[in-house]
Amino acid sequence: MKTELQFRDRITDERLPQHLVATVDGGPKIITFVVDGVLQDGGDERQFGWGRFSPHLRSANGAANVRIDSAVRALRVYGRALRTSEAVGNFRAGL
Repeated sequence: MKTELQFRDRITDERLPQHLVATVDGGPKIITFVVDGVLQDGGDERQFGWGRFSPHLRSANGAANVRIDSAVRALRVYGRALRTSEAVGNFRAGL
């Protein structure tokens, strides 16, 4: 298990690749984050790690064309909300 200090060191070290999963579930309008296989559960800062996004947000669509920074080595987009276990499993599998 990573300690909090090791986890923070990894986040701030720009040389290390990061695995980030942002799961947006449009039904209940909830967003969660899994970073490097760890659910961001709020820790000591929040009661829980998930958050609700605005009910007035009609669409997450942005510009007509997607621009992705050259630092992004891989990107996957799913047509459904991933379960937390799937996000953790993808990290462990190196996906």
